[in-house]
Amino acid sequence: MNDHPWAMFLPSRLVVPMGARAPFRPRPAPRGTHRVADADLGVATSSALLDEGLTHAQIRTAVRRGHLRSIAPGWYAKTGANPKVVKALPAGARLTCVDAAALHGLWVPPRERDDDLHIYRPRLGSACPQWAAAHGSGLRAWPETDAIASLRLALAHAIRCVDGESAAVLLESAIEKGLLSIAQVQALLDDAPRRHRQRIGGISAASGSGSETRVVRALRRRGHDVEQQVYVEGAGFVDAYVSGLFLEIDGRTHHSSPESFNEDRRRDLAMRRHGLQILRLSYSQVWHSWRSTEEALLETVAQVGRQGRRRVAQLLAA
Repeated sequence: MNDHPWAMFLPSRLVVPMGARAPFRPRPAPRGTHRVADADLGVATSSALLDEGLTHAQIRTAVRRGHLRSIAPGWYAKTGANPKVVKALPAGARLTCVDAAALHGLWVPPRERDDDLHIYRPRLGSACPQWAAAHGSGLRAWPETDAIASLRLALAHAIRCVDGESAAVLLESAIEKGLLSIAQVQALLDDAPRRHRQRIGGISAASGSGSETRVVRALRRRGHDVEQQVYVEGAGFVDAYVSGLFLEIDGRTHHSSPESFNEDRRRDLAMRRHGLQILRLSYSQVWHSWRSTEEALLETVAQVGRQGRRRVAQLLAA
């Protein structure tokens, strides 16, 4: 593994068997956002309401009738407003880090306490709420006007806050969803202190889910060379290939549809017709029982690797 503090791993060019032709994969349209508007969160500043054409008297009437709720000086919440935003604003804070990242549409690793919020406060002199992990810069004013941090600010905070794996999940998600380029992610890492870059280590531009990020990082950390997005004739692109074993890693919380289930089995059959070893890992295995899953995965790689590598070598030499 490249030990550069912010090594970047790209999708594999491996195609099995020799002579198969992988289809062109166009870059998908961006899925997510760089900025979440206050209106999308169900909150608004008094100045924004005035710009919409409301008068001060109409705002007071809306509050009295329950259509608006005053939650902080100059801030109002509409019916159905995001509860996390409504919790942060009265504390003089904006959501950032993983909480803002989730609202921007990124993958976010599951947390034990989802009601503990990551917030940004201009100054950290006053006591921080017990439910908050605070990020600050010493500035006297907000660097942004929205109710939550922009994507780049949220990621800059996350790089300095969460563990290396969680930061990698967020950064790889931003790449996969087409929100940030590889160069933009590298710029975020370059701006971070070296100790945080070292904690994060390698970043992949090929991961298709946070689950894949976790599994691939664990294998590379153990010294394995991992190829991501390998093309197998008849089966299509497979999440990962490591030492003779092909992996399909579920990034979804819930079970797939019957159609997806049948498609997975069709792809498995295509892999077996080539004599290839395929292992599927569920979302629950990756996130809810990871220690035992990781141990079993490493044992499986060790046990079937020689046979699997021999078969792949035969297909590549044919």
